[in-house]
Amino acid sequence: MNAGSKSYISLIVWIVVLVSIGSIIGSLTKAEINTWYSVLNRSPLTPPNYVFPVAWTILYLMIAACGWMIWCQQSFPKLMLIKFLYVMQLILNWSWTPLFFRYHLTGLSFACLLIMDMAVAMIVYFSYTRVRLVSLLMVPYLIWILFATYLNFYIWQYN
Repeated sequence: MNAGSKSYISLIVWIVVLVSIGSIIGSLTKAEINTWYSVLNRSPLTPPNYVFPVAWTILYLMIAACGWMIWCQQSFPKLMLIKFLYVMQLILNWSWTPLFFRYHLTGLSFACLLIMDMAVAMIVYFSYTRVRLVSLLMVPYLIWILFATYLNFYIWQYN
């Protein structure tokens, strides 16, 4: 097996692992979506429930590809910071779902999203000159989580 094949296998592993973790965490919300979440006052801009798993699957594909590209980079200034921010945003991402859906901590989950917004914005900024594709692929994710921040804020304020 040549280096190129190994590289693509590692990309596939990144994608499978991140999409699987996202799917598992997302599946834990099903009971709460039909009970607690369904009776909340939600923003008029809230998309239908079927949009979320589709959007998150696409986003996790991009997030995984970005992680793979970040870890394949040769050392450069700010790479360690980008790696730290990437891991931090993943931990926050994975933490948000139980904070919001399981524990109903809408204020804390809002704070979690604000920090995640900043971490992803910093990844976009710091990776732009050296790993432009990472920066560009993270923009749709940033837009989505900014929207999620608004939706979470609305629920926190009106429930």
